[in-house]
Amino acid sequence: MMKVLITGIGGFVGQYLNDYIFKNYPAAEIHGTVFSNAHIDRQIFDNHNFIGHECDINSKEKVKELISLVKPDVIFHLAAQSYVGSSWENPENTLHTNIIGQSNLFEAVRQLRDANFDPVILVACSSEEYGPAQEIGLPPFSEESELRPKSPYAISKIAQDFMGFQYFQAYSLKIIRIRAFNHTGPGRDPVFGVSNFAKKIADMEKGVIAPEIEIRDLTALRDFTDVRDVVRGYWLATEKCQPGQVYNICSGRGITFEQILNKLLELSRVKNISLIKDPAGKRPTDGGQIIGDNSRFKNITGWQPEIDFLEKTIPDMLDFWRGN
Repeated sequence: MMKVLITGIGGFVGQYLNDYIFKNYPAAEIHGTVFSNAHIDRQIFDNHNFIGHECDINSKEKVKELISLVKPDVIFHLAAQSYVGSSWENPENTLHTNIIGQSNLFEAVRQLRDANFDPVILVACSSEEYGPAQEIGLPPFSEESELRPKSPYAISKIAQDFMGFQYFQAYSLKIIRIRAFNHTGPGRDPVFGVSNFAKKIADMEKGVIAPEIEIRDLTALRDFTDVRDVVRGYWLATEKCQPGQVYNICSGRGITFEQILNKLLELSRVKNISLIKDPAGKRPTDGGQIIGDNSRFKNITGWQPEIDFLEKTIPDMLDFWRGN
């Protein structure tokens, strides 16, 4: 029986990855790390088809104890402080959790590895590593593009990325690094823009808030993929990708926030919603394009997005908030 370990299984992506593996590989035994209070960010699925382990990845001893107990065949390392905004408020926590937490995992595997235990490890890196938006019309970011971190979070992700390469080079750990671009779906925390828009529309329909939305620059082009396509890509990566290599997972296409908002307004049961300019004005991170080149990953795995973002992802997100 294959054993899979998902660190951060209670997070947004972790829940979707667990659901994907359970439905498509029912023989797999799924293990996942949760906080000591068994907190799950937001319950997206009713099922708990995994064996949960209370484990703080910041604890070297706890991580080694877990790896020794489970001896997984595949590890998806998703546990992280994943909010860019929070990384500015508490950079120490972000850097420690993301960098030291991963170091604890790698060291545990390195020390316990033997002829019967040599897992594939997928590290969830980020398109944030590429830095600020480009001018619209420039080529998409490839894996060879310059890395220009613009936040403590991005710095932590570059450190995770390069640490993965270093442990592959120095110790031959079977580490695959994935730089995923924007991905979202039903249940995404409303601190993220698309989910925030969807929740506001749903709240307007419930009469909870006034029919108005604050907007900034809606012309920005961003590369969005449905989280359900991304977790499918994560699994394919562990089957087909080359250890030591880095891969972009993205759609390769840009969508404007205007297109997203227009789709939500079209789906809304409340009409005549007022769009109000955000008094804070345009932010430095607004505008431009952040689009990825997925050709390396696509060529080796055959993966491509199957879910239409505007016609499927957006309606599903709105329906989620209508029911929650």
